[in-house]
Amino acid sequence: MKWLWSRWPEVEEQIHRSGHTLLFLDYDGTLAPIAPSPKQATLPPATKSVLRSLSQSSRVTTVLISGRSLLELRRLVGLPRLTYVGNHGLEIWREGRRAAVAVQKASREAIRLIRPRLAKLAAAVPGASLEYKGLSVSLHCRLVPGDRVARLKAAFRREVLPLVRPPALTVLNGKKVIEIRPGLNWTKGHAVMRLMKRSRRPSLLPIYIGDDRTDEDAFGALTEGLTIRVGAHRRSKTRYYVRGVREVLQFLEWIRARYA
Repeated sequence: MKWLWSRWPEVEEQIHRSGHTLLFLDYDGTLAPIAPSPKQATLPPATKSVLRSLSQSSRVTTVLISGRSLLELRRLVGLPRLTYVGNHGLEIWREGRRAAVAVQKASREAIRLIRPRLAKLAAAVPGASLEYKGLSVSLHCRLVPGDRVARLKAAFRREVLPLVRPPALTVLNGKKVIEIRPGLNWTKGHAVMRLMKRSRRPSLLPIYIGDDRTDEDAFGALTEGLTIRVGAHRRSKTRYYVRGVREVLQFLEWIRARYA
């Protein structure tokens, strides 16, 4: 993995050679700085301005892809001409229409039954919070004091994990969050490949920028694309990394200056 700007001539050439750029952007930790709680992770005005310009470009298609619910992601960004992918790929908003991966009734019912148990667990630990996303539910522990995190995870394993029974449900571990979701073989990588097939653009270059474990599925799927991780990680499947959200904005501003 190389720092993006240290290999800039080859990156710039790859983008210039493409006929169309399909730009996939994670939200938390990529466009918006990581915040103490999900509600506090707001999009900086400068970043929103760049996204607005890119949404009007004929050379770039911009997709926001997140673990947040589709409704919440669209509310946070508020730009109608973008494509939105929520719930780690389970929900897609494209060209004014919502599409969702088929989730069995058993999975929906199991999440509904587990939700109160998770809520009770979160209420018992200072700093823990619950986020219900319709097709999934997340337990956030970013604000949990360091000496209580292990206790919270132990309580989760003891009180909740026995209720997570495949194939209806599965557990997804992210940055300071534990998510319970339908047990489907469907990830951000699958969503990315679906959107690429539907793009039908000549000489298409996919670019994916993300910072979490869940983005690794997309990094692995885009073997011929340009993959960028926010923060270096020796086990990542990406070719390049940037040092933080400011460098993500710098990269997006470069694209806007040339193609928007």
